[in-house]
Amino acid sequence: MDLVMLDIDGTLTQSFEYDQEVFALAIAEVVQGPRIDTNLNGYTYTSSLGVTQEAVRRLTGRLPSEEEIAAVKRRVIWHMQRLYAASPETFSQVPGADRFLERLRQLDGLGIAIATGCWRDEALFKLNASGLHADDLLLATSDDDRDRQRIMEAARQRARDRYACPGFEHVVYLGDGPWDLKASQALGYGFIGVGARLQALQEAGVRHLHEDYRDIEAVLASIAAVLKPPINEA
Repeated sequence: MDLVMLDIDGTLTQSFEYDQEVFALAIAEVVQGPRIDTNLNGYTYTSSLGVTQEAVRRLTGRLPSEEEIAAVKRRVIWHMQRLYAASPETFSQVPGADRFLERLRQLDGLGIAIATGCWRDEALFKLNASGLHADDLLLATSDDDRDRQRIMEAARQRARDRYACPGFEHVVYLGDGPWDLKASQALGYGFIGVGARLQALQEAGVRHLHEDYRDIEAVLASIAAVLKPPINEA
């Protein structure tokens, strides 16, 4: 059995820009400080927990308390709820993502999981607000760990339990950030770039790149090429 693992921000939902804005506001409000740097390339751990910890340390000289982390989580959701109420069109899926997930569900011999740097509640809000039907999918998040590689390992373990599989023959990760590629390479996973921000991945030598899922067959062909042997429909 093979496993397809997916990121959320930029890969399933078009949430990268509003996500950065919401985090900058939430952290500044909790520590009563200035807006944080939202360039994820500048953080050691590119996850909600990792960014929160490092941003608060930069602003205050100390790590945040558990109470402050919980407060940041609440403020993130609060801001997203307000944004959704005012501008629901801001929350959208990467074109074709819902149809793509449905197609993956129809494939035989293939497991599906989501491994994201978001916190769980944050991830679920983005997915639901963007019209993605993903309630049945396994989810590993920043609530599991701040390190993206360990989040992906948690997703694989949960998939093994879900599918009663002692081990997956191949794993492929679909993401849009250099940090996604780095974690995938460290774990020995195949990698496919999906999203609007693919230049850094192209420069890194990623062969399979797709801006969205409108050409589902092309994305499936990339998955088949990375997984080997090819996927067969049930």
